[in-house]
Amino acid sequence: MRQLRAQAQQQVPQRETRDTVKTAPVVKSLVALQREMCTTEKDSQGGFIKFFFNALQPGEATAYFCATGTDSDGSNFPVPQAEQVSTQRFEAGNLQSCRLFLCTNLDESLERFEDEEEKYQLVLDLQVSSNESQVITALRTIFKFKEEGTPQIVKQFVQCGTTVRCLDALYGTLPNHRRANATPVGTTSSADEGGDCVICLCRPCEVVILPCRHVCLCMSCAKVTSSTWSFQCPVCRGRVAAMVGLEEAADGA
Repeated sequence: MRQLRAQAQQQVPQRETRDTVKTAPVVKSLVALQREMCTTEKDSQGGFIKFFFNALQPGEATAYFCATGTDSDGSNFPVPQAEQVSTQRFEAGNLQSCRLFLCTNLDESLERFEDEEEKYQLVLDLQVSSNESQVITALRTIFKFKEEGTPQIVKQFVQCGTTVRCLDALYGTLPNHRRANATPVGTTSSADEGGDCVICLCRPCEVVILPCRHVCLCMSCAKVTSSTWSFQCPVCRGRVAAMVGLEEAADGA
């Protein structure tokens, strides 16, 4: 009987685990736009863009309405040519609001706007004053307006030192491990907001699947190479080119 049990156990496929998840460093951002809190306002003076943002240093917000010449060479943000440029200084603080003038008649201006290559309805720059080279000091957001005049983000770019990169939003939230470790036992932290791993349903999601950008796996499940999700995203069933987790998550910080 013992011999039969031993043979049966040998026949059960074991889940192969190895370090297949790449890690990426956490880059500190000195300025961040609240993506879901951008609106347009109209009054007797004209149309405005209103948005909320966080900033760790003082800086400047600039809106370029009907802009061209926004493509970066990979090292900095070029100054666009625009029909209207509005600028406002800001101080350090969280959830700040800013309201910038766009034009006297927003509806009319959008109707005559010609959708051409490298021409955008609105470009919004948030830039802070800092000498640090390994942090994000500038954020460029490109908008287009829906039929009802609601601004919609088309794409975003960030500048870290002398490097400009495209910023892609994730489908899900990575946990803030530093904040989670500082949270007293028995209380809820922001790390819980990211949700649980869709496989084990008990550990927080801390790995990004590329290229679909779904945050849906914990580090342990992501390292199971004999699994279906090692080559197929469990959310969208798209192919898995790579899995990336934060260095903090991988190190247990």
